[in-house]
Amino acid sequence: SSRQGKGAKGKDKGKPKKGKKSASPAVTPTAGTPTPELTPEEIARQKMLEKAAMECAAALLGEEKSLNLKLSVIKLRAINVIKDLKDRASKMYDIQNDWIGQRFQKEMDSIKTMCEMLSDVIESEKPLLSQVILADEKFEVDVSYKMFEPAVTPPPDEPIEIPTPSTFTIAQIHELHQNLKEVAPSGFISLDMLLEMFEPPSFLPEIWQNVTYQQLEELFARHLSETKYINWRTVLLSCVLPIPLPTQAQLINTAKQYRSIDKDNTGKINMAGYAQGDLWFGSDDLMTPEGTAKFDRLGHLKTTLFSLLCDENYTIDYTDFLLLFSADPDPSIGVLKALAVMTGDQVEWPQYIETPDPSKEVEQASSHSTTGAVENMPIKSAPIQLEQLLRVISFNRIPTQSLKLVIEEMSAVFNEVQSEDGTADLSTILVHPKSREIILRIPSYQLVDYRAILLETISQDTKIAERVSQPLV
Repeated sequence: SSRQGKGAKGKDKGKPKKGKKSASPAVTPTAGTPTPELTPEEIARQKMLEKAAMECAAALLGEEKSLNLKLSVIKLRAINVIKDLKDRASKMYDIQNDWIGQRFQKEMDSIKTMCEMLSDVIESEKPLLSQVILADEKFEVDVSYKMFEPAVTPPPDEPIEIPTPSTFTIAQIHELHQNLKEVAPSGFISLDMLLEMFEPPSFLPEIWQNVTYQQLEELFARHLSETKYINWRTVLLSCVLPIPLPTQAQLINTAKQYRSIDKDNTGKINMAGYAQGDLWFGSDDLMTPEGTAKFDRLGHLKTTLFSLLCDENYTIDYTDFLLLFSADPDPSIGVLKALAVMTGDQVEWPQYIETPDPSKEVEQASSHSTTGAVENMPIKSAPIQLEQLLRVISFNRIPTQSLKLVIEEMSAVFNEVQSEDGTADLSTILVHPKSREIILRIPSYQLVDYRAILLETISQDTKIAERVSQPLV
């Protein structure tokens, strides 16, 4: 039993029981075995352990009560929150139910109103003019929209060019250009071939249908100078008339615009660059006195002129274009326009006397130079290069031997009067006898107004006028 007591004591020391008082080990006294006495320290330690065990048990009991109280509060709060959510959900369901009921009632009222309206319309046997719209709960009658729309008025047709007896239409000009280009792609056509194309009957205006072969020959012979060939671009220009003829200032302004568009200085521009330039004529008055649209002939001519004069790359030499339109019924004015295009300055003929009168007094005769130009007269200086001058002379001319001689003579005069910078004063060239004669005889700037000539011919021949169906204007 002493071994058991020792074993139990050792076991109790190894695993003390929590929450229970630790008792002193029971020692069964045995006979012959002395009972151990506890020291004061052991007694004090034992009491301290007993007191700690009692305090721990009391603390655990207090924590248990506190935890249970907190759980009760949380449970009560959760119940209140759930109850509040249920109340709010119930109220929301009631509101939604009221909304649904109101919406349904509005829809039914709208349907009822529409049915009553349609019933009245059916009973009255009248068409429902206004548009009726039932969209959700809304029922509307759109008075501004008619169920039976009036017939849509088609847009007015594009005004077309009405042919006149004396003027070429745009379509006739295009057809003439196509024929000329097909027959003479080089740009020069013989007089005989040109007469065949214009000989009636043809697609030309009515006034041309009554012209004799001899009259045609006299008309086109005005273009001839050195050969029997004519540059058909000058023929097209005469057929385009009537159009406003440009002044020197207008030609110079157009040339400056095209040069500013030609950034690469190629001398050519495409259709887009051509359209940016302001030509010397705008558009016609597009409204008639009755308020209807009228065909814009001048506006269409601007596009037509590009298609007539462009090359195969759809570009146009704007200098040649402006030189072509420098032509004038008075060739002496036309050549000045051409020189203005090349120099960029307005050009005038200097005051000039062909042969000074030797019978005049010495003082009076001395007021003129040996070339015939009046001295001490203010003359505007306009420098020009030889290349520019020769381009004006040779424009629209076949390179013949006579043209070669003319170029050589003009080059000699230019070398005679040129300055150190390689240019010559244009006024000096214009008063020089030889160069002045050459310039005055340039045939390229003679504008032949076919329309005016033919109208004059018809006015003198009443038989032709009687055969024309419309009045000549």
